[in-house]
This record gives sequence, C-alpha cells and structure tokens, in this order.
Amino acid sequence: MKTIPFFRAFTLSFCALATPPAMSLANTGTPLTLAEALARASEHPRLVAHQSNGRAADALVAQAGLKPVPVLGLSLENFAGTGANHGFVGFEGTVELSQTIERGDKRTHRTALANRARDIVAAEFAVLERQTRTATAAAYVATLSAGTRLALAEIPLTLARETLATVDDRVQAGAASPAESARARVALATAQAEFARATTAFISTRHALAAAWGRAPEATLEIAGTLTVPDELPAPGNFLARLPEHPQLALQQAIVASRRATLRLEQSHAVRDITVAGGVRFLRDGSDAGLLAGISVPLPARNRNQDRICAARETLAGTELTTAIVEQELRAEFTAVWQELTTAHHAVIALRRDALPAAAEAHTIVRQAYVQGRLPLLDVLDAQRELAALRREIMAHEAAFAAAFVRVEALTDPTFTATSLLISFP
Repeated sequence: MKTIPFFRAFTLSFCALATPPAMSLANTGTPLTLAEALARASEHPRLVAHQSNGRAADALVAQAGLKPVPVLGLSLENFAGTGANHGFVGFEGTVELSQTIERGDKRTHRTALANRARDIVAAEFAVLERQTRTATAAAYVATLSAGTRLALAEIPLTLARETLATVDDRVQAGAASPAESARARVALATAQAEFARATTAFISTRHALAAAWGRAPEATLEIAGTLTVPDELPAPGNFLARLPEHPQLALQQAIVASRRATLRLEQSHAVRDITVAGGVRFLRDGSDAGLLAGISVPLPARNRNQDRICAARETLAGTELTTAIVEQELRAEFTAVWQELTTAHHAVIALRRDALPAAAEAHTIVRQAYVQGRLPLLDVLDAQRELAALRREIMAHEAAFAAAFVRVEALTDPTFTATSLLISFP
C-alpha cells in the first residue's frame, strides 16, 4: 500500500488541526438547522399533552359562568295513614319551584377566578415550551461540538496509522530502531481510544437531540455546521432588557392574579344568598288548591366566611413576596451564566492568539528536526499530541461557550437568534 510521505503527512494533519472541518452526521439529505430543530420541538408530545389542560380550563370557565339552576320539588302529605287518612283519601300534594339568587356578585368573581386559572395553565405551557426549546438548542450545539470532536479525533488517528507505516518502513530499512515502531503503535492505540470515545459521545448527543423533541433519532438525519466564537461579546444589557419577559415571571404573576381572584370570591361568600320559592298546594281530596310562596335567608350569626377570607389574604401576601424572589433568582442565574460565558470566551481567545501559534511552531520545528535526523520520533509524537490536545482544549472551551450562550438566550430570547449566528455552515 502506498503511503503519504512522513513530512507531507504532518503538514496535512497540522492544517486540519488548525482549521477543523465541518461536521456531517450523514451523507444524504439537507442539514438540519437550529431553527428547524426548534420547530420540531414545538411538536413534542409533552407540549401536545399539555394543550388538553388548556381545553379543560376553557370548560371550567364556561361552567363558572352558569347561574344556579332552579329546583323543582314535589311533596305528598296525609296518605297511607289510619282513619280518615287511610290510602289516598285525604292526601295533600305540593308542587314547588325554588331558585337561589346569588348575592355579592359571586358569579362574576367565580368566572374571574376560572379565567385566572386558565391564565396559569397558559403560563405553565409557556414555561414548558421554553424548557423544551432550551433543551433542544442545548442538544443541538452539543451535537455540533461532538461532531467537531469526532472530526478532530479522526485526524490524529489517520496520522498515527500513516506514521506507523512510515516507521515500519524505516525499521525494515534499518534506519530506525524497533522501539520507534512500538512507540508508534502506542500512539495509534491512544488515537483509536480517543476516536472511540468521540464516537460514543457523538452517538449520545445525537440521541439526546432527538429526545429533546420527543422522537427517535432518524438514520438519515444530517447536521452540518461549525460553532464559532466571536472576537467580542455583546453587551449583557442587550439580554438583560428582555429578562422581565421570562415565562417564569409571567407564571408567577398569573398565580398572584389567581390568588387575588380567590380572595374576592371568598369575600363575596360573606354575603349570603337568598332562595325564593313558589308553588301550588293541592288540598284534601284534590278538590281545592292554593298558591304558596316563600323566601329563605341564612343568618350568619357566627360564620361570615371570615376564616377562609383570612386564609386567602395570607396566601396572596405570600405569593406576592415570592414574585420578587423569582425575579431575583432569574437575575442571579443570568449573572452566573454570563460569568461562565465570559470565562469560556476569554479562554478561547487567549488559546487561539497565544498558545495555538506557539504549539504549531514547536510542532513544525520538531518535525523538521526529525526529518533531518536530529531528533527521535518520540519528540515528534509528543509535539503531535500537544498540538492535538490543545486543539481539543480549544474545542472544549468553544463548546462551553456555546452551551453558556444557549442558557443566556434561554433566559432572554426563546428564538435563539444570537445562538444561530454562532453556527457557520459549509
């Protein structure tokens, strides 16, 4: 088998390490973009299932707006007794229709509470949708990172095979020691292990991406792209300005509104309802009849619903305090994530600017010295490993940067527009 000359093999490998190729999960089909992945996330079975809660809330709103139904009563008296009341000789019957009249505007407050409960369901859906989109975006960039790692792992693997072939030729020609062949085989085994780990990570992230939208991974799914890190970070204020739009805050505000509606409804229950009734009484032997009318009003001597009103008021106060806590927690989370983002960004820029050129220069010098016979193969392998390790370290910081960027946008912009700008396609 014809092998690439050793000097040329190192040159090609260094170029590949300096500029990693775009990753592709498959050879067919159109690459899946982040926007398309997010669109798939909107069809997650968990979101579809939650929509039934919204329909249930709509039904409860309609039910809450109904008035109390009238009650039809029939009563029979003085029958199946003794003496003059034996059998049905002297029975009397009454047909009565009664209607409860709600006071205190209960129906309005009841409907308002049902509407607020529906708002909570809608806010919970928005939170769940944000979580699903965030998981999808995070899985997408993790898949890109895993693909880049796999592409980088393939470069030293190819080089290790070519190096082993070259060293074996030199050993057979008597120009190199058998120890160099053993070292080359160790380097090949190490490269194979790294490639296996990268392949496993690649498969895992691909499955995680499919799970993010609730589907099994497709065999033809293709994701091609490279994560890039900009030289400058955007101002954090651009993101913080949208933090108050987070659905978690909207959910908390909906809960507060629901607690207020509960308090108003409990206060309306302190006003007692009135029941009015009217009907006809058929007298003895059914020969005579008379009208009847009545009204009943509860006498709340000791129960004016005061305890339930107090409980609703205390619950409202606690919920209002929780709202401020939720906002503080979101801001604290943003600060922590932004710090992670800044740290990863500084690491990438510094390694690119300072460490990578130095490692590349050292690699070139050692490689030339080996070709000239002034250095052993071991030094070349060390330089090769250092350059590959540095490239992987940069990639790891780039992955950390992208993951933090997703979390920043998860707090501020569910469209993940800025994250999409980090991805370049071949």
